[in-house]
Amino acid sequence: MENAAVILNPAAGQDRLAQSMDAILDTLREAFTEVSVYRTEKPGDGARYVKQLEGEVDVIIAAGGDGTVHEVAGALCSLENRPIFAVIPGGTCNDFSRAIGINQNPLRAAQQLANKEIRSIEVGKANDRYFLNFWGIGLITQVSSSVNPDTKETFGRLAYYISTAQNLTDALPFRVKVESDERSFDGEAVMVLVGNGPFTGGIRAFFPRIDMADGRLDVLIIKETSLRTLWSILRSKVIDTFTEEDQDIIHFRTKQLTITAEPEQHIDCDGERHGQTPATVTVLPEHLRVIVGF
Repeated sequence: MENAAVILNPAAGQDRLAQSMDAILDTLREAFTEVSVYRTEKPGDGARYVKQLEGEVDVIIAAGGDGTVHEVAGALCSLENRPIFAVIPGGTCNDFSRAIGINQNPLRAAQQLANKEIRSIEVGKANDRYFLNFWGIGLITQVSSSVNPDTKETFGRLAYYISTAQNLTDALPFRVKVESDERSFDGEAVMVLVGNGPFTGGIRAFFPRIDMADGRLDVLIIKETSLRTLWSILRSKVIDTFTEEDQDIIHFRTKQLTITAEPEQHIDCDGERHGQTPATVTVLPEHLRVIVGF
């Protein structure tokens, strides 16, 4: 593990991450023989750099917010010979970096990367897209697409609560059919969420105890009649337990599931909208090696 490449979104955190890069690079260069930096200017640059660097570096570090992490990780996951992945958080929520124990201070995160503690984790795949944190349709897509960027930057994670409160009154139910070996569902819902990581919008809202190395995805189906329950869950910041009495909240764990919806639903992968249903969602065990902070 000698050579590392940093794929930097210089606009992350209103340029604060870029302003710290000299100190971050000094720390990384004490741990790696060679450290190169590639700055993105537009969507797609991160994925292009990953393909360009295939076979050239041992570690690829995504420095930026969740969008940068999602793009770089997705490109990495499609490679046959995947470099080790690492993250220096620079966004508002930083869901994946929180999940793997990375400090939210970028310089401290770089110090953790210098320790080179590696763990293999699973990755979710939906049709031809990869995800680290979650795949979702319904309310989750409405919330992520309606958060005002200025509000998000000012209020951080609170922006997601504000947006959720607004969207709960406008949530439209849709008919969804979910099929898996463990459980099936055919009926109306306002949200289907498939979790691979414990954080959504910077909090442990839906899958607080999820294990990213157990070979299973967590599936959550929220029926229309459980909107008040969902708001209570979000206010308390965690779904702690599921019981058989929770008739309007369905939860199970599986390796693979198929999802169809009527009308077709826009898909949210890790906060990024990509395509529409139907979808086949699978887990890829030990697909990515990452530098962790714990």
